[in-house]
Amino acid sequence: MHCRRRDTMASEISCDICRDLLPLVQDGVASEDSRAAVEAHLRSCPACRALAGDAAPPPPDGQELLRRIRRQLRGALIIVLLAGILFGLELTEGVDMFYNSLLMPALGAVGYLVYRWKALWRIPLLLLVLCGVVALLKLLRGLAVIDAASLLIWTGIYCLFALVGVLIAGLLHFALKKEG
Repeated sequence: MHCRRRDTMASEISCDICRDLLPLVQDGVASEDSRAAVEAHLRSCPACRALAGDAAPPPPDGQELLRRIRRQLRGALIIVLLAGILFGLELTEGVDMFYNSLLMPALGAVGYLVYRWKALWRIPLLLLVLCGVVALLKLLRGLAVIDAASLLIWTGIYCLFALVGVLIAGLLHFALKKEG
């Protein structure tokens, strides 16, 4: 079936038709004829013109909204990562130190969510820096003496646990991602 564009168009559409077509025109999905008819009607009808002026603003751009949500989620995950590492380092001194065998792989997985495969070097570096900062703060407060060998050994163990978490999260991401 062939559809021809009508060159002659009714000079006026009813207010009901204008109200039906107005959202389509505002979203930019109406045909050229519909857009022209609505614009002609709006020039002559103050009630519909007021209705068009009171229309809700267009919805936010989906990509910008998604980018903003990802940025907020990434910030929250970084805070969880830092707090978890500091919590795990505090567990080192007590009888609960073996909970780090569960905590550090989980933090490695969170690190993968934030940094993807860059977490393979960023998480150990972050662990090393934070472990050094915590040890230095404890030394300055007089709570502990720095034993460099044990500090490096525990940091190395925690790095290995975190790397296991990064690898598990990365392999799960690879295995479960959708093709296409």
